[in-house]
Amino acid sequence: MLGPVHVWRLVTEEAGLLSDAERARSEKILSEPARAAFIAGRSGLRRIASLYTKIPARDLVLETDAGGKPYFANAAIHFNLSHSGGTVAAAFSGSAVGIDIESRGRCRDFAGIANRFFHPAEAETILQSKDESQFLRLWTGKEAMLKLSGEGISGGLADARPGDKGTGSLRGNRVHLAGFSFENMVGAVASFQPVEVKGWFQF
Repeated sequence: MLGPVHVWRLVTEEAGLLSDAERARSEKILSEPARAAFIAGRSGLRRIASLYTKIPARDLVLETDAGGKPYFANAAIHFNLSHSGGTVAAAFSGSAVGIDIESRGRCRDFAGIANRFFHPAEAETILQSKDESQFLRLWTGKEAMLKLSGEGISGGLADARPGDKGTGSLRGNRVHLAGFSFENMVGAVASFQPVEVKGWFQF
């Protein structure tokens, strides 16, 4: 698969596609919405990857690297996954990709979070504007960039700097960003290649 990044919303739960370890993990999740999102996410990744690779979904081996980033051990396709509440989204691409989604209205103290975790200039902008949409644009851009790199937020939110024109910087490395929204969600996709988001697909 080459070309645009395809963004999918994963809604169908198919527990039969989970590995034994994933099934055991799902049984330990006490929240029903969280458990449903986990099952939809893991099974959905296999079903969608099967569409692109023609490998049967049940044969796809889903593993995680040392940083916790999932990948298919037996399929040459790049993807990334994000949850927010009960909503699950995935990005598929021909090259490395990161995605993040967040719900509007879930974080009441977003200015305080920006002050604690963002670059000082970004935090000051959020403190002055008190604009949740601007905060979510920055947050999802940062998370998508760090997930692209494989680090996750432990890599340092302040070091991921989304710009205003579809690009950003991660410790001196240029990253391409594309924002999107649907329903009450805000999201971002990050790639080391120029990125064009195609979707919204649902499965």
